[in-house]
Amino acid sequence: MKDTTTIAAIATPLGNGAISIVRMSGDNALSIAAKLFKTSSLKDFNDAAPKQAYYGTFKNGKISDKCVAVYFKAPNSYTGENMVEFQCHGGVRLTSEVLRSLVDFGARPATKGEYTKRAFLNGKMTLADAEGVVDMINAESIAGLEASYRLMNGDIARTIDSIQDEIIDLISGLEASLDYPEELEEDVKRNGVDVIKNVHIELKNLLTSAKFGRYIKNGINVAIIGIPNIGKSSLLNALLKRDRAIVTDIAGTTRDTLEEKYEVEGIILNLIDTAGIRKRTDDIIEEIGVKKAVKVAKQADLVILLLDSTRAMNEEEKHLIETYSDKRLLKVYNKCDQGIHPSISKDDNIFISALTGEGIDALTKHIVDIFLDNHLDNTGNIITSERHVDAISRALDSIKSCNYSIEDAPIECTLVDLRNAYSSLGEITGKTASEDIIDRVFARFCVGK
Repeated sequence: MKDTTTIAAIATPLGNGAISIVRMSGDNALSIAAKLFKTSSLKDFNDAAPKQAYYGTFKNGKISDKCVAVYFKAPNSYTGENMVEFQCHGGVRLTSEVLRSLVDFGARPATKGEYTKRAFLNGKMTLADAEGVVDMINAESIAGLEASYRLMNGDIARTIDSIQDEIIDLISGLEASLDYPEELEEDVKRNGVDVIKNVHIELKNLLTSAKFGRYIKNGINVAIIGIPNIGKSSLLNALLKRDRAIVTDIAGTTRDTLEEKYEVEGIILNLIDTAGIRKRTDDIIEEIGVKKAVKVAKQADLVILLLDSTRAMNEEEKHLIETYSDKRLLKVYNKCDQGIHPSISKDDNIFISALTGEGIDALTKHIVDIFLDNHLDNTGNIITSERHVDAISRALDSIKSCNYSIEDAPIECTLVDLRNAYSSLGEITGKTASEDIIDRVFARFCVGK
């Protein structure tokens, strides 16, 4: 049963600022607002026209403020319920008093994500759309914002709905063939093979996109490694275009990992500067830093091995290449402004100068190209949610079973697999999501959204 009680919450971050927004949603939102807000434009705020801003006075006891109130009439509101928003002056105490006043007059404090949850329950958006909302709020890059918008805009939900339509049509045909096996079974099975093959391809493509979705949402983890005093910290500073790491001529200056974010072509690079790696050191702290550098590099998406372009590679550096042979490893030669040693191929390597900035922009573009491989665009669906990956993976497993069952097994077996696939995909849009799944999705939201 839907909760139609009136809820209230502060929708903007608490703090001193020009404006704070306090919103209400529910059956009594307008009548509560009318008791506290007066405007010269209306005799009674209960007569407010929807989607029109009214300037007036919010007053409760000693608390008064000149503010703007807007009424959104159900079902044409964010939640699908009657809503009122107050745009009052910013300030922690004032905003809190406005909220307290609304509660005093009959509203209750909203819980995390309750506004968007009501929008979902009232059919204003799918569960996937709702996840796009919170992803938009938390996005750190342009690519992340674009992917979140597509999710919020219903692109993923429409794709999933389309696949579910294919599955449900096949289920209907197979169920009908159980009643009329002689007339329908062969034709339905023949068509079913094509449908299952097509759904298999669509689901596999969505899972493939998830690999790129992780980079778009969380960024690419890039560890910069090399022997001591090779210029790793200088490279970090050059990439960031500011002095973030301490740079000296003393080997072993960096003792711990240093992490910074850098956006290039809309993608976040999570840069990790590490301690210089060498086999032996008498410094206990440096030794700890070396061990941490080795561990961090093992967990990174990409390892940049920084080398010296003015000399041939030494044994320690060759050992590092062997150590990280199972990783994406990029050999980058520093000090190219001082020349390139004859033993170094100019074809397969990247050359930079952390001192002059030469080659830095080309390096960052190369990193992004390695991972996205032209998969970043504004039209394709990219899966960025681990929850969606899990649901699609389970659906794909069920469809794979259908490949075997539709040919040789009884129709009932194929129907079980198809229904499982349909149910798994429905968890993404909310059609078949359990209450526990729904609660976990909205627990990620802040209060007021």
